[in-house]
Amino acid sequence: MNRVVLVLAYCCLLGMSGVAGASGGTVRAQVDTVGFAVSDEDFQEVLARSLAAENLGLLVDPSPQPAVAVIMPHDDYLYAGRTAVHALPHLQAKRWIIFGVCHACRRIGVRDQLLLDEDDTWLVAGHHFQVDTRLREALARKLGDRAVVSAKRHHTEHSIEALLPWLGAAVDDPLFVPILVPGMELDHLEDLAGELAKILADICRDNNWEPGLDLGLLISADAVHYGCEDWGSGGYSQFGCLENGHLEGRAQDIRISRRHLSGPITSAKIAAFTDIIWDRDHPDYPTYPYNIPWCGLYSIPFGLSVAKGLQEELGKDQLNGQLLRYGDSLSDGRLQVEGTKLGVTAPNTLRHWVGYPTLIYHKPE
Repeated sequence: MNRVVLVLAYCCLLGMSGVAGASGGTVRAQVDTVGFAVSDEDFQEVLARSLAAENLGLLVDPSPQPAVAVIMPHDDYLYAGRTAVHALPHLQAKRWIIFGVCHACRRIGVRDQLLLDEDDTWLVAGHHFQVDTRLREALARKLGDRAVVSAKRHHTEHSIEALLPWLGAAVDDPLFVPILVPGMELDHLEDLAGELAKILADICRDNNWEPGLDLGLLISADAVHYGCEDWGSGGYSQFGCLENGHLEGRAQDIRISRRHLSGPITSAKIAAFTDIIWDRDHPDYPTYPYNIPWCGLYSIPFGLSVAKGLQEELGKDQLNGQLLRYGDSLSDGRLQVEGTKLGVTAPNTLRHWVGYPTLIYHKPE
């Protein structure tokens, strides 16, 4: 059942989530213990500071337009929290498919198959978040060889765990199915997303589930990774690394979000997004797939294709996308959250910064 987000009551409400995890089964441990909260007290603090920084107060009323799909950032909470918190009123479904980024997949050659986990609960920010194991089993059975279980990839990947505390702040005892999306060409991506959409539509019909109220799609993604240093062997600095370069990089991210990820969601828009973000002509493609290094280059087009297909399969209205907020680690700076264990995993300078989008997708009003 959905609730109003009340920061002061957060600990008690999320404490209910821990009961299921404590009852038995395998538990997936938290990977990032620096950039993400490791206790409910620390998350309560970053939640309160994020709301205050955005002038949202302590109460966030549920939106009259629950989101069928949402894109949220997965970077350090002290950087991305101010952007992520805007999604909370729109997160209302009881269960969520969470499409994560597989950061390691492109380096080790894992492609084309969706990656499922095998744990019963995930322990993040001091709470057990319950996997909907029945839904996961149904998806695995129906997807067949289009999906594989990869505990190793899930146990070393932070892109999904980052979103769970935010989801838990909006929905009582949420259920979720984590799916990592590795690299794949667009035609295969569209086919696989279409197949998953059909499977989910059948499940929704069988269970009388309504997208947005009973089932939602959550897409983990950061935007551009910009700068001239601390990016390993590469780096993206098309506009230079002075203040003007930062402004141009921000403007490009916002333009992409508004032109290709907002408004009515169509196959043409999704394809245009990949044309801009992917570099199919790069000599090291697909090991290095980026034209513009968005950390969501596969999770975004795949998740949106599933959302679009689900609506079509159920005979529902086309989804409309809305950019709620765009932030970046340099413009927003670090949230001042004293007395916690929260830190950052990277600098925020003109020579190294990351962009953060939060977008929602719902039926047109």
